[in-house]
Amino acid sequence: MYGVVLRVAVLSWRAPGDPDAGGSELHSREILSRWTADGVEVTLHARHAPDDTVLGRGCPFDVVPVGSTYSVFAAAPRRVIARRRRFDAVVEILNGVPFWSPLWWRGPRVVWLHHMHTEMWSQTLPRPVSDIGRWNESTVVPRVYRSTPVVTLAETGRAELRHAGFGRVEVIEPGVDERFNRGDSFPAPESSRLVAVGRLAPVKRWFALLEAVAPLADRRPGLTLDLVGDGPERSAIEEWAQRRDARWLTVHGHVDDETLVDLYRRATLVVSASSAEGWGMTITEAARCGVPSVVTDVLGHRAAVIDGVTGDLVTTPADLAGAIERLLDDADRRDRYGRAAMERAHAMTWDRAANRHLELLRGCL
Repeated sequence: MYGVVLRVAVLSWRAPGDPDAGGSELHSREILSRWTADGVEVTLHARHAPDDTVLGRGCPFDVVPVGSTYSVFAAAPRRVIARRRRFDAVVEILNGVPFWSPLWWRGPRVVWLHHMHTEMWSQTLPRPVSDIGRWNESTVVPRVYRSTPVVTLAETGRAELRHAGFGRVEVIEPGVDERFNRGDSFPAPESSRLVAVGRLAPVKRWFALLEAVAPLADRRPGLTLDLVGDGPERSAIEEWAQRRDARWLTVHGHVDDETLVDLYRRATLVVSASSAEGWGMTITEAARCGVPSVVTDVLGHRAAVIDGVTGDLVTTPADLAGAIERLLDDADRRDRYGRAAMERAHAMTWDRAANRHLELLRGCL
């Protein structure tokens, strides 16, 4: 950068490789890896993994574990402040709980904020802690960060953040890795095969999805659901399947990239009942493989799906069953959706996203 190496401190709750990592960590890994290839010196600060997992395995940038699940929000800023002369800029990944970078870093800074967490507070924390967290995120945080450039993933997210009180909000869409593709052909599925991918956590409303699919499986022999991902609700989901004798459901847990691509390619539809997303990354991955979607109409899904063009958005999880069945029965519409979804997803690249993020950060210097 202008003949000088740009040194960036990144603050994140979790790092790539964390057992609880999700879409936010995928996003940071893809962007920061490309920054590093472009000559930027990146140091990501995140919590120690609960099970002593080696964080950042395979990442070309430095990952520094500091603090625990909660103490990281103090430990990471403390480390950056102590080494402030080593960094030119700060990127804060704001995931509900802030690092409060505007209060202690006067230099160039950018915040990545994918979405507000709203009801996720009550889904993960007891009251009154959840009430305090939600109030803090919706009232105090926007005021403190009002003058800081905030980057979100979609125009729908920009509207939400501007309404909450954030000042400067930029939109940079994510990318999709090229390994997600339909292969050499566009095969017709062998049967009605649904796939759902994501962290097995309450925000995804997995049980609402299962309750929606169950009657379809009873009416349509051969219908299956591949559930991919891991998380705190996995054992409860497996118990539900055993109790209901849901042989149509396969809980795969975490899978490697090759297996995930294969599951997408074999799927008829990708489905989700999630209550909050910054961007429906798994929907876009499936779309690049030519798979249309039937998902709930929430902010991140609204960004990833063009309703009636690349998939269908439904108001509530209870509406999923009808929408799924109608699309399963309409091969022409399903094929049209799949081709439109694939065309749109192919236009989204991580290189483009990384370049735009870096241009924004350089503009702050």
